[in-house]
Amino acid sequence: MSQGTNTLHTNADDFFSGTGNAVMKLTRQATADVCRLAAERGLVIERIEGGIWHNPGFEARLDCIWDGTDPPLDRDAAEQNNVKAERFVQSAAECDSFILTVAPLSGWLHKS
Repeated sequence: MSQGTNTLHTNADDFFSGTGNAVMKLTRQATADVCRLAAERGLVIERIEGGIWHNPGFEARLDCIWDGTDPPLDRDAAEQNNVKAERFVQSAAECDSFILTVAPLSGWLHKS
């Protein structure tokens, strides 16, 4: 899970490689792309944390946090949620980088 902790990623595919969730810093465009593609991959955007990139280093902004709908969700509800997430990213003018937390549409797996 250390991939992406000190790098600003410009490609949504980097996020979907399996190590981006909740740690990878993404540009605005890459974040918007993840939001658009997530439901197709069975994912819902749970949280977005915006910040400012200092190359290297991420300055988190407490005034730039968005929380999505908790799963379980069907694909249509996830797509609606993820559209709202993308709109938030596009409206967060003070931020140039973001950390995304996603969950499967079926919800988080819990230990028994």
